[in-house]
This record gives sequence, C-alpha cells and structure tokens, in this order.
Amino acid sequence: MREITIAPSDFAFLYDESPWAFHQKYISKIKRPPLILPRIFNIIDGAIKDKYANEDFTKISKNLPQAILRTSSDWVKSKPIVNPKYDVSVQIIGKIDGYLEYPDGTKSIIDFKTSEINEKYAEKYNRQLHSYCYGVLNPDNKSCLSLDNLVDPGLLVFEPNEFSIDYNSKARLLGNLKWQPFTLDIQAFESFIINEVIPLLAGAEPQPPAEDPYWKYLQQFGFEYEQE
Repeated sequence: MREITIAPSDFAFLYDESPWAFHQKYISKIKRPPLILPRIFNIIDGAIKDKYANEDFTKISKNLPQAILRTSSDWVKSKPIVNPKYDVSVQIIGKIDGYLEYPDGTKSIIDFKTSEINEKYAEKYNRQLHSYCYGVLNPDNKSCLSLDNLVDPGLLVFEPNEFSIDYNSKARLLGNLKWQPFTLDIQAFESFIINEVIPLLAGAEPQPPAEDPYWKYLQQFGFEYEQE
C-alpha cells in the first residue's frame, strides 16, 4: 500500500486548478515553485489570534458567533483513508488556525483569511476546512489533535478597505470582519477522497489542462504530453 500525505491547502486550489500538477506533486514528487505570499497576511492572522485567544468572539463584533477562540500548536493528521480497489491510501496532515468552542460544548474549525471571498473561492476553502475537520475527528494517533462534537466550520474573513495614519506615525489598516460558515458534511468529504482523489493518484498521470500556467510555460521549451 502506497501511503500519501496531503496538505489541506492543496485541496483549496491545486486539485481543482490542475489535477496533473496534483498528481505530479504527490506521485512523482515534482513540486511547483512555491508562491511568494506577502508576510502581512501571517502578521494579520497572528495578531487576531494573539489578541482574541480564549476570548468570546462577540467582543469583536455582535455579528460573530458567541464562542471562545481556542488555538492549538498540535498537528492534524488523519487515519489513512483507503479505497479497496486501489493500492493507495491518503492521510491529511497540517495545522489549523484554531477552533471555536460554543457554550453547549460544540466546536467549529476556523480558518483566517485576509481577502474578499467570492462564491468560487468559498467552495475551495470549504474543502480545505473539511480536511481539517476529518483529521481532528479521525486522528492517526494520540499525539495528533483530536476534537469531538464538531459543528459547521467557517472562515473569519478580514476585508481591508481603509488605511489611516495619525500624527505619531501610527498606521492602521481598517476593514470588515465577516464570519462565513459552511455546512459540515464529513461523509461527503470522505467520499470525495475515496472516489475522486485516490483513483486520480492511483492512475496514470493525467493530461495537463491547457489553461495551466506552468504547463504553458513548459510548452515554450518544446515539452509535449505523452499518454502513458
């Protein structure tokens, strides 16, 4: 059995954008050049967690859930997911931004985003959130993060729209905070892994999508796709 560990973030973009690149990364071990993300995103996420960890979210806004923000440094790693038709197993491995703990003891996995989230991107992030949910509900071992009583996960979205500065040279980036929940459906996510992801990884390398920018780049040097 070939064991493959997958980062939840790759379900948000790489899988949909290019199954060919997804297959290359996890089967051929050919990774794309990493994206250069501005450090400001990590700074904003970290500042929110540091300021509001173990605090009621309604202190931020009455429009946010009444729940306590909890953080964790433990890894999320799921038990292997298998499809008996294929000699490949998949494990989810990553770290969560945090989770919300509600008064009734239920919990929501939460992820922080600094951008405007349109409907197209929302569905991609939904898959990423479900990866984390599956992992904490089905931990690989006792050292991995384990949570129960999960309810709908969500995004805490910061949408910057204003910049200000005072006479002491203190600058501020202002914007709206929005809570975007998603319906929790662990069975559908597990079915997605079993019936779509595992067959893709167990099969031959798929044809690169014509719109894949990396494939377009390689074609300039004469690369051609040949069916195995």
